[in-house]
Amino acid sequence: AFPVEAKFDSQGPIKSTWINIKSHFINWVKYMFILGSFSSIMMAYDYEPFPKEEGPALRDINLLTGFSYGQLINNLLIATMFQVYLTTFGFGLNFLASLCGLQLIPFMLNPIFESSSVSDFWGKRWNLVVHGLLKRGVYKPVRSKYSRLAASTATFIASGVFHEWLLSIVFYSDNEDGSCSPICYSPGYGRNTLFFVWNSILIGLEYAIGGAAIFQLCRKHLPIMLVSLMVASTALPTVHWFTNDYVRSDYFRDAGIGFPLIIRMTDE
Repeated sequence: AFPVEAKFDSQGPIKSTWINIKSHFINWVKYMFILGSFSSIMMAYDYEPFPKEEGPALRDINLLTGFSYGQLINNLLIATMFQVYLTTFGFGLNFLASLCGLQLIPFMLNPIFESSSVSDFWGKRWNLVVHGLLKRGVYKPVRSKYSRLAASTATFIASGVFHEWLLSIVFYSDNEDGSCSPICYSPGYGRNTLFFVWNSILIGLEYAIGGAAIFQLCRKHLPIMLVSLMVASTALPTVHWFTNDYVRSDYFRDAGIGFPLIIRMTDE
């Protein structure tokens, strides 16, 4: 099974064209080199240009740490790297699907740099395949009986639990008794869920005050990139709650096998 979702119209799945195939291939190749270049720079700094200020476990979380300039820069860079990863992956799957005659919905629509609000970021731009699954599987059933705030909160919590499960798949124990040997990585469970709970609070605040005149003026008169970075900044202090395990393990180094990298050579 592939983590993809086909486009449909009233006649069924929308068929791909040679223009689609060409476009997806060009974008895939382009993003492969963008990802390789960005990863090469990040790898040189062990994916964190500024020193770690927080431990890996849930109990190590300190909200004030996220507001230090070093952690904020680390978070922005690794969040951008995640976006480029998923965008590259999405174009690759779209290219393969188009060869099979299908059009797929996009994975990412540049959420960090083109979002007009928190709900626009999560609902219309970030990882649209998972968004669609959660919307149909959690949001709509809950919304049919409760408020949109309750439905949004339930969806973010479900997303947190889903990502905790992903950690158990990616960073599995390699001993029969369930323990982890020195060469494997034990994730800090709970941090992903807390990250999504934080974002559910942001959605609640948007529901409550997002229509205020000052926010409408910002969206209308400021450049979209500036507005989007302001939107992203509301979650930026907590990004490392989500990315911590991927950064501290060898996840990105192992994933880098699949695309071109520039690696600094040493005499050691």
